[in-house]
Amino acid sequence: MSFDDELVAARAAELASRPGVSFEVSRFLTPHEQAVFFRAAAGISADKLNRLFFYGGCRGAERRAAVFFPEWADIGEAPPNLPDTPLFSNGREEFFINTVPAYGGDEVHGITCISVRGSGYRSLSHRDYLGSILSLGIDRSQLGDVVPQDGHSARIFVFRKIAPFISSELDRVGSDKVTVTEEIPPDGFTAERKTEDVQAVAASMRLDAILGAVFPMSRSDAKELVLRELCEVNFETEGRPDRTVGCGDVISARGYGKFAVGEEIGVTRSGKIRVTVKKYV
Repeated sequence: MSFDDELVAARAAELASRPGVSFEVSRFLTPHEQAVFFRAAAGISADKLNRLFFYGGCRGAERRAAVFFPEWADIGEAPPNLPDTPLFSNGREEFFINTVPAYGGDEVHGITCISVRGSGYRSLSHRDYLGSILSLGIDRSQLGDVVPQDGHSARIFVFRKIAPFISSELDRVGSDKVTVTEEIPPDGFTAERKTEDVQAVAASMRLDAILGAVFPMSRSDAKELVLRELCEVNFETEGRPDRTVGCGDVISARGYGKFAVGEEIGVTRSGKIRVTVKKYV
């Protein structure tokens, strides 16, 4: 476990060990950090684990805060959180969204949404928005998902305590002038990442073979990348190049990007596997 992972695990243990008289909320966590947090909480108690939810301000968010419900809160109808529960559980997310208003809504987790809108002068990217906000001196852990809406606007999820500062200080993104307002996203709003459907041809469904087929690298380079623990499968660091992957697995390689494995759709004349892939762009 890396030093950063140890800090996340220690924070999870700290929040999970508190008396449970109030809602406890972490900073925004990456999917990998959420997995580390989840494992650490699972080692405290089954009840604490079941009271753990992850929420990023809307449905489908990737960067989310960990939220522990207090012991007096009724979570009896929530789908159970078990050690092998998928990290992104639609059932638990829906329960959280539908239940938290009874306990104060946004006051529980402190997450709000800001809308950043450009003039339309130029197209603005995810990197433009993120870079401009971070240049204000804001730590990345205080920012959730950045969700571009079109070529010149985005919804960005942040902790409410820093929203006024961003609204007053952020006046440009890239070279374009912007306006910033705090808003409530439309009902049913979902943070969707743009993907590109591609096909890959790999010798097998080994991790290194799939990486070499999807990204511009040789299989030997892919193997080395995995051995150096620069690859994640389902948001967990993976160091085994020969691990078998399959439909639904989310794979990321540092410096190259991320993709979700789709279905095997056939075999080439040379016996290689043809598989669909959704690449995040």
